[in-house]
Amino acid sequence: MNALKSHTGLVVLTHGNIGRSLIEVAEFILEQSLSEIRLIAFEQSEIARTGENEIQKIIANANRGQGVLVLTDVGGASPCNCVTSLLHSDDVAVVSGLNLAMLLRVWNYRGKPLRQLVKLALEGAVRDIKECRK
Repeated sequence: MNALKSHTGLVVLTHGNIGRSLIEVAEFILEQSLSEIRLIAFEQSEIARTGENEIQKIIANANRGQGVLVLTDVGGASPCNCVTSLLHSDDVAVVSGLNLAMLLRVWNYRGKPLRQLVKLALEGAVRDIKECRK
């Protein structure tokens, strides 16, 4: 793996196994392990709910010297709302609307400072949203 000594830590927080699937496809495309990305499969049901303490611990453990970027699938949904309510410092940022293009981009540029990586994540995601025609 192409590990960086100091970089922005990455956490993927999505409903169910969406995040795991995106990471697996990214690993296939990049032909490398993305095991440094911390994954949280958010659960919210009558049986189980992902706890705030668990999320806080994972975010703290993901920090690699330049803060942590948390990527969530849907803005305004439970995973995004839960992690946003936990934000207490400037060294954690949350970006919603996770897609494969965004994930590939943040992985490749994780050596950038947190605020710059947020901008790159947003640009990468939006750049690939378009109508495709013959």
